Parts: sequence; structure tokens; C-alpha cells
Amino acid sequence: MTRALAITNLILQVLLIVSTLAAVCLARRRRLKRHCLVMRVTVGVEVVLIAALMAPSLAAYLRNWNGWSWFTAEIVIHHILGVIAVLLFIFFNLVTTRVVSIRWRLRPFMWTAFALWIVVLAMGIHLYWYIWR
Repeated sequence: MTRALAITNLILQVLLIVSTLAAVCLARRRRLKRHCLVMRVTVGVEVVLIAALMAPSLAAYLRNWNGWSWFTAEIVIHHILGVIAVLLFIFFNLVTTRVVSIRWRLRPFMWTAFALWIVVLAMGIHLYWYIWR
């Protein structure tokens, strides 16, 4: 990935977190349909960015594997946690559209997924800084 693509991706990631914060505000105001719409669009854009930019970047890095290091571990953990966060949001969508039913409340799990996404973003910013400084 070029530096320009990396910074574009980083800016888009921050904008996605901002849109998620806006969705949180909508949910707190009980505008749940709008909240779900914002989150569906946000996660959809995230999936496109993962497929278009991040997965190819990870694949290129792994093709030039030089063994384990703290940097390699951070990249792998960043990607795994990111995929888990996206899968959680997809699961929430399936529950809210009643494709899947559960017996417990989603709110604690949604906050966990949001916190996980923040951690993944922080790791991504650190990786960006480490690679492009």
C-alpha cells in the first residue's frame, strides 16, 4: 500500500468511528432505525476498505514473511480483532433484522464491539506511525 492510500484509509477509519459515535447518539435518543441504518452503512464501508486495502496489504506483508516480531504480532492481532469487530456488527444486524434470535440484550455486546473497534483503530494508527514515520 502506498503512503497516500494508507493515509486515505486512516482518515476514512477515523470518519467511520465518528459516524459510529453519531449512531450512538441516535441510539441514545431512541432513533433506532436511523442508528441501524448508520451502522449498516458504516460497517459496509468498513468491509469494502478491508477487502480493497487492508487484506491485500496483509497478504503482501505475509508473502514477504521474515518471522515473528512484535511488529508482526501487532499486525496479526490488529487484523484478527478487526475482523471480530466487523463480525460482531454483522451479527447485531442479523439480530436486529430478526434473522437470528437471541435471549439476551445486545447493548453490552454492542459496547464491547465499539470498544474493540476503538482498540483496533488505535493499533492501526500505531502501525501507520511505525511504518510511515
